[in-house]
Amino acid sequence: MTRSELTAAVQSGDRREALEAIRDKLAAELRAADGRDAAVIAKELRATIAELEKLPGGREVSRVDELAARRADRRANPADR
Repeated sequence: MTRSELTAAVQSGDRREALEAIRDKLAAELRAADGRDAAVIAKELRATIAELEKLPGGREVSRVDELAARRADRRANPADR
């Protein structure tokens, strides 16, 4: 997702669209991150996913979303494993 696509989604006024764009951007950034950066991004990704799930008329969590959340959790909490 490009910066202009993210900006357009946020400026659309549609909260779900904005959060989904943020989620996608964070997931892409997490793939390239290491160490503390990965932990910070994973925390933000989890928070964004949680906020999406709380929106009324929520959609089912896709397999991709579920895997991204689990991966983010593993990266954010490596000592738990």
